[in-house]
Amino acid sequence: MPLRNLLVCLVVLASFAPMRRARACGPDFPPELLHNRAATLAELPDGRFAHEVALLVPKPAEPFPVVESYKEPEGARVGGGVRETELYQSGAQAFHEGRWEEARARFLEVLELPAEERRRFSPFAAFMLGRTAESTQEARQRFSEVRELVRQGFEDPLGLALASFGEEARALLEEGDDVGALHLYAEQVAHGSDLGVISLLQVSRALARDEARLRRVLQDPLGQRLLTTYAWTRGQELLWADEETRTPGPLARLLETLASVPGLAGADRLAAGAWRAGRFEIAERFAAQERTPLASWVKAKLALRRGDKTAADQYLAEAARGIPEADDWRGEDEPHPRRPRAHVEGERAALALMRGDFSQAAELSWASCSWPDIAYVAERVLTVEELQRFVAAHASDPKDRCQSEMKFFPWGYEGDDEGPGLDIRLRLLLGRRLMRSGRGQEALEYFRGTKWEEFSRQYVDALERARGAWWDSVARAQALYSAAKLARAHGMELLGTEAAPDWSWTYGEFDVGDWHRETEQPGESAATRAVLGVLGDIPLTTQAEEERLAAHGPTHPLRFHYRSTAADLAEQAAEQVHPRSQAYAALLCHAARFASKTEPERVQRLWLTYVRKGALIEDAWQFGQSCPEPDFERLRNQKVAPPWKVWRLRTVVTVGGGIMLLPLAGAVLLVRRKRKDTGGQGSDS
Repeated sequence: MPLRNLLVCLVVLASFAPMRRARACGPDFPPELLHNRAATLAELPDGRFAHEVALLVPKPAEPFPVVESYKEPEGARVGGGVRETELYQSGAQAFHEGRWEEARARFLEVLELPAEERRRFSPFAAFMLGRTAESTQEARQRFSEVRELVRQGFEDPLGLALASFGEEARALLEEGDDVGALHLYAEQVAHGSDLGVISLLQVSRALARDEARLRRVLQDPLGQRLLTTYAWTRGQELLWADEETRTPGPLARLLETLASVPGLAGADRLAAGAWRAGRFEIAERFAAQERTPLASWVKAKLALRRGDKTAADQYLAEAARGIPEADDWRGEDEPHPRRPRAHVEGERAALALMRGDFSQAAELSWASCSWPDIAYVAERVLTVEELQRFVAAHASDPKDRCQSEMKFFPWGYEGDDEGPGLDIRLRLLLGRRLMRSGRGQEALEYFRGTKWEEFSRQYVDALERARGAWWDSVARAQALYSAAKLARAHGMELLGTEAAPDWSWTYGEFDVGDWHRETEQPGESAATRAVLGVLGDIPLTTQAEEERLAAHGPTHPLRFHYRSTAADLAEQAAEQVHPRSQAYAALLCHAARFASKTEPERVQRLWLTYVRKGALIEDAWQFGQSCPEPDFERLRNQKVAPPWKVWRLRTVVTVGGGIMLLPLAGAVLLVRRKRKDTGGQGSDS
């Protein structure tokens, strides 16, 4: 039994592996819906096969135990009564030694014991009788007996009731009864079996390539729902085979065959599969046959293909209302959630941006739970005032609403298993944006209660001291330098942009823009090419959005732009002190150090400025790399006036002296005139 389970698990792993083109290794970023809007609006995500087939039959009120690990539960084969244990172990030994008749006899003896004496091993014995049955009819009877025993309360530590579905279905497949086998596998999946999902996938693949078997199965409604689900969720694996051979292949034949079935069950799934394969006439015909969220989603895509954005948005709204918020189409190898409702809301956000409805775009992005998209709209599209109102409106948003998405954004929250919820992140985004806008006092409110509250207060206080010390140049320089150091040391947390250019949502570890440019490829599917052809004539960003993007960006459009802000502040500090002072040279050095990794041209300019104006500093230092601290106390003691104060003093002395000379010159002329007048009168006399 353990070896069989191990082999089964290996098959499971191999079967679950999606047949898709591999992507080079790299950072595993969550999906963004607003970055490439044309592709977002054109592509219809493939649903998850396991999720969909679990809905083929109703979930039972009391599911059977699920035991599908390669390792048996400890103690599963012990704990029974003395007689039943003896008989079962004897039969099991005979079975492994190939003595079939003896094994069957012992198993039958187990089932002949009184019910109270065989509570443990009755399902074991019935299961083994099914495996050693001499006919399909007998096997079906015994496997059905296993399930009935477990329903009656007999113990099932190995999950044999669930396994009996698969064993019985396999017997039916060997006899050519595909429909009967599919029903059993569907029941197995409804009880929670992953092995049943794999069985349905394997059978679907085989049916898609066998026209005769396919048509027999499609006479049954469950078979129709299964094959339409396969065409939608796993049809791409057939499509790639078609593309490689350049001939009509399994997917094309499957779609045509499904489309020929009268009154097809699962018409919306066929429409979705046809859309993804570029069979728009089939998608149009079958999407109109049902009023389901998936059908509405396909209708939205078809409307976009016609260029009707208004109808597309209406159909997307219908789809969003009908899709359960908890549905997740994430595959086994996908770490990030793929919630269809969130995707639909993201598509609606893209359409809202395209028509210039920025407030609605913000609400829909919020509903999508896609933090990169929320950050883009909040940081670059909304005005500060609009963002403040938006933050106030969502101040009490439940943390767990988007927690499945937000747990993949732990950057910047060291020591936390998961970062804060959307509401806290949005407040911090607003706080940083206010800081960049010079509205530090307002920003402090949004840092309150976070680990950066004290740093934000220190930064704002330093700038306030610099503005207030207009009469004391040394104090002003010292305050500006304090702000510069804070901007450089904690710039990502206090000033950084959540999206471009700093990409704070990766804590600055990656340039997501470069990653997008390197990994983006033109749409491969016919559906994508068709919609892109129409959307190519429709502006994906309005002029108003472009203007807001330009107006709301940081002053320095560089990655880690806060380093340039720190350099600005250090340069401003240097302007307050005398160029022949140690502080001047040190401040220029620090300004160059702050900008050394992002602005090499600026470093060169600062060096030339120092050479031209600054005094020689004899301490061991390397300009722009290793810098001494500015000695503000020494500057105070030297009483060296900065250049602007020297100019002011000279101006005051010159102008003031000129003003004082005017009355003095007038007095001298008056005295001379009086003397002249007096002398003249004396001579006449």
